[in-house]
Amino acid sequence: MTYVNAPIHDLLIRIKNAYKARKILVENVPYSWFKMEVLTLLEKYGFVNGTTVSEDGNKKFITIDLKPVTNPTDDIPVVKFFSKPSRPWYVWYKDLKAVAWWRGIGILSTSEWLLPAHVAKKKKLWGELIAEIY
Repeated sequence: MTYVNAPIHDLLIRIKNAYKARKILVENVPYSWFKMEVLTLLEKYGFVNGTTVSEDGNKKFITIDLKPVTNPTDDIPVVKFFSKPSRPWYVWYKDLKAVAWWRGIGILSTSEWLLPAHVAKKKKLWGELIAEIY
């Protein structure tokens, strides 16, 4: 059993490392509803193909289906973290900018739940900027 201080950081780094290793599955990711919401956002914007949840006794695990890597410079995502458990990074909607010339998304936790940064800017919402993926 591992102790993870930042489970969303762990999730995004697992996805990035699996892409670098040219894998198509990330298995045995500990389940949480917040991770599933982040994965739903990543699936909606094309960073992952899909997810499945499996149970092993009392514990649930997530299996993430990745896209095959054909061009390493374009297919392997770059992850940039802003918030940490010890220091949340709050941003106002006026401070949000396009991520990698509109090729990526910023994951923002707002009062209307998790939103990509460009949607939060349109709705004029502020919140905690968790990470940018492009």
